[in-house]
Amino acid sequence: MKKPRNNWVITNWNWYNASNFGFEMNANATQKRDSGYLKLIALLSSVRWKNVLFTAIVQYIAFLFAFNTKENIFHSLGEVKVHLIIISTALILAGGYIINNFYDVEKDLINRPHRTRFQNIVSRGFKLKFYLVLNLIGLAIALYASFHIFLFFCFYAFALWFYSHKLSRLVLIRELSASFLTVLALFSLVFYFRNLNLLFFLYGMNLFFILFAREIYKDIIWMKGDVVTGYNSIATKIGVETSKRIFQVILIVSYIVDGVFLWANTKPEFFYILGSIAILKTIMIVLIDSNQKPIHRILQLIILLFTLGILWL
Repeated sequence: MKKPRNNWVITNWNWYNASNFGFEMNANATQKRDSGYLKLIALLSSVRWKNVLFTAIVQYIAFLFAFNTKENIFHSLGEVKVHLIIISTALILAGGYIINNFYDVEKDLINRPHRTRFQNIVSRGFKLKFYLVLNLIGLAIALYASFHIFLFFCFYAFALWFYSHKLSRLVLIRELSASFLTVLALFSLVFYFRNLNLLFFLYGMNLFFILFAREIYKDIIWMKGDVVTGYNSIATKIGVETSKRIFQVILIVSYIVDGVFLWANTKPEFFYILGSIAILKTIMIVLIDSNQKPIHRILQLIILLFTLGILWL
């Protein structure tokens, strides 16, 4: 008996639908996977992973070359508590960046629209939950490492939240607290080893002046977002020109700290490092009135030179 042609048409149609359904399933799976990758990258951008990684690297350099009392560096790497403290710093700091991103989203949409829209792929609710998780894990690790380090990180986590929630809206307090909290992240090992001597203090103070100048510079270039969203900054209160003079004065005052440090530490390496930094400061003092674009890169170079200097502390 001859098979009806209609059955052949139905069979092929069913095969076509099955193939098409399979193609759609694969396309959906690929789309979900790509979406997951994008959200992961957006989340990493929100925590500013480059800054977090750089802080961890600086802490390891400080541990191995400034705090290390063993002749063999590889033996020093066996100190588990130091690794835990650095991990805790990274987690708490990442949480601080997320909560700052959470509160500053409107301002960032004006100052950095493309990056902020990309970061907003991740929902604000998820960011808040992730912030809490990072802080809980970071504090738990710190408690396991040392109780007084746990207390330090409790204060630090609270200070990061309080800065984003309140202090970032207060003139001058905003710039000072942002600079102080950045330096404080690098000092967790100082508290662990309880080794805050004059050289560490002067070196940290010098870095603080650079970061303070950077905050003034950010106020100048991002003033539009502050004005639109109602944030108060030095630039919005006293004007751009006066802010430029303050930027210059901060850098000039930092020369004094350089001199005191070189008086207390006469290692020739620091004459080269701080001398190079002094030249870059002078360049920024000139550029702030004419061409502000290179200042961001110069500030990054200065921070790298500060990191290099830790090798001889």
